[in-house]
Amino acid sequence: MSDVQVTLSAPLARFAANERNFTVHSGTLDEVLAQIHTRHPQLQKRLVDGAGKVLPFVSIYLGEDNVRDLPADGLTVPPRSSVLIMSAVAGG
Repeated sequence: MSDVQVTLSAPLARFAANERNFTVHSGTLDEVLAQIHTRHPQLQKRLVDGAGKVLPFVSIYLGEDNVRDLPADGLTVPPRSSVLIMSAVAGG
């Protein structure tokens, strides 16, 4: 398997020891998320709900595509691709 580049937004990096960029192995989106959760367990409850569904205020991009706009079942994250994970920031 080849690596996938993961980039976290600054608010999420706080829960990943301030690591904003790292690599994981390619696979399905669920497999990629599982590797991210293994590497940074505090991120899990900030990215997915108890059923493993991406939380509504979290955006995950595979390349330039929001994964919400792609077929959900078995979505593959190809080798040498990039994944950007962002969460909404409240304020005012």
